[in-house]
Amino acid sequence: MNTSASASSAEKQPPVGIDLGTTYSVVAYLDATGRPTTVPNSSGDLLTPSAICCDGDDLAVGKEAVKNAALVPDLYAECFKRDMGGMAFRQKLRGCEVPPEVLSAFVLERLRNDAQQRLGPIRDVVITVPAFFDETRRKATQDAGRLAGLQVLDIINEPTAAALAYGYHRGLLQAPSQAAAGPQQVLVYDLGGGTFDVTILEIEGTRFQALATDGDVLLGGKDFDERLVHHLAERFQAAHGVDPCSDPQDAAQLWLDAQEAKHSLSERSKTTVPCFHAGIRMRIEVTRAEFEDLTRDLLERTETTSSLVVKQAGLDWSSIDRILLVGGSSRMPMVREMLRRISGKEPDCSQSPDEAVAHGAALYAGMLMQQGSSSGRPAYQLLNVSSHSLGVVGTHRQTREKLNAILIPKNSPLPCRAVRQFRTAMADQRNVCVPVVEGESHRPEDCIALGECVVRELPPGLPQGTTIEVEYCYAANGRLSVSARVPTIRQSARVEIKRDQARHLDDLETWRKRLLGLAAASGSGSQPLVGPVDLSDRASILKQLDALYTKLGRMAIRLSLPATLARSRDAAFQASAQCAQMEAQCKQTESVRQAAVSRAEAIRLDAVLSQARTTLHEAQTRADFAYMVLGRECVGAGFCPPAAQREIEEIRRLQQHLGS
Repeated sequence: MNTSASASSAEKQPPVGIDLGTTYSVVAYLDATGRPTTVPNSSGDLLTPSAICCDGDDLAVGKEAVKNAALVPDLYAECFKRDMGGMAFRQKLRGCEVPPEVLSAFVLERLRNDAQQRLGPIRDVVITVPAFFDETRRKATQDAGRLAGLQVLDIINEPTAAALAYGYHRGLLQAPSQAAAGPQQVLVYDLGGGTFDVTILEIEGTRFQALATDGDVLLGGKDFDERLVHHLAERFQAAHGVDPCSDPQDAAQLWLDAQEAKHSLSERSKTTVPCFHAGIRMRIEVTRAEFEDLTRDLLERTETTSSLVVKQAGLDWSSIDRILLVGGSSRMPMVREMLRRISGKEPDCSQSPDEAVAHGAALYAGMLMQQGSSSGRPAYQLLNVSSHSLGVVGTHRQTREKLNAILIPKNSPLPCRAVRQFRTAMADQRNVCVPVVEGESHRPEDCIALGECVVRELPPGLPQGTTIEVEYCYAANGRLSVSARVPTIRQSARVEIKRDQARHLDDLETWRKRLLGLAAASGSGSQPLVGPVDLSDRASILKQLDALYTKLGRMAIRLSLPATLARSRDAAFQASAQCAQMEAQCKQTESVRQAAVSRAEAIRLDAVLSQARTTLHEAQTRADFAYMVLGRECVGAGFCPPAAQREIEEIRRLQQHLGS
């Protein structure tokens, strides 16, 4: 935990917490009274999609990126939080392999800029992560904050943050005397868009102690969406003999529609999903029972993990006082029904599952920024457990096989200390290396290497089997100190593994130019307009050509065109007008929905709004197709809009590669 933030920095900005989510992100701050409040983004929404799209000359982040997902799926990235900390899992944008830290940094930058419009300059923040994130993923999250120009005061686990928000809204933090009534055992069930966590905390006044945690960083609402997408695609293919997922644009649109359908099925017993492919339009009815049957095994995975965590905490379900639901996917009725069945308790839905984590992060930021001051705000005591085991890679004496010897088991209370003795592998050994790994497996190759501690320049002549004493000290802030000693000669070495030892990444502006095709930057107009293209991939070239034709059509529609292009221009005008009309209707429906008073009316309007959004997506697709046709015919007719010379040159370059 970095507590060096000065009082002056606390005066310049309010405490800010950021829930950097897989599918949606949220920013919250503490107002003058110490109350956590969500900060709307520049569009007025409380949630910002964690999505990026490189469309034209813009790098769109959030809702605007999602709107383009179906139009330019190869220029769109989402769910990159799942890849955090990995080297092999990188999403491609415009032919560039982009680390997930960079993509996350663009989201954080957008969140920061939006929040600054309302709160003034922001630098110091607390960012949340799933409790089951390992050290590599936590480091990557801190790197993303640094790239976005933020000073990350600390990383806090999402379930712990949600429990903090619960404690605040229940008045436990304002009235610590209630602790006399005894501690509460609270289970936080956090099912987000891409990750799943279960944590049991003991709350007593301002003391929050984690007892056990477990989860899955590759399980979330996106996996439930995927099951529905596959089901819809199979239904369409059975009826028409073609797979809508074979076309990237149609597949992207089907994903969006499946997400809307999942949301509708949380309120209704059935819904209808549009599916369009190869000129065929089909509406497919899906019931809640069908959806639950499709995803039953996913829900069972969360059930198994939840029951396991209760056992790991040394409790049974009767000992759990409250079950908090966190994460947008926890809204699914089958989640509540499952938890009722296995616990015999009614889950607590009193908090917004989307905002609770950010609110807790803001409360924690307030504590960090006010340490050493007399603000009167409560100081919380957060006691965590290790989410993964920590061990040493050694060699088995008989088999000579490499093994992970676990020193600090998973779910050990922090801070903790462990000491274990090993022996040198050979006579006259001059150096001793202690490889530090994180993971539950006894096979080192299945674990994550965190670093190593080396005792160098041992005296000559040490016999084989000389005792080496290894000590792990795991601090409450997640920092691990490793020391190795040779007691017989009083020689030792020590190393500290920190989250703030970031790997080198280019700055965000360099990545922005690279993704927008401006890295060659001189304004000469010689750089490709569509970024790097895999010229060995015909499909990639065709997609880039379509994007350029569409851009050219948008430019040409405003000009006086030759008579030979009049028909295509009129079609583009008509499609554009219909799109504008649908957009106006959608905004009007959104306004009416926000003003709805009764729950029944809100549910009805949700369905109307879902249909309006579907119609708008279809209209946008038709308009872009009309623009593309117009752009292609402009090139065929030799007509070049005055400002489109670079686009024409790029089209010819790509056409030349196609011809060769």
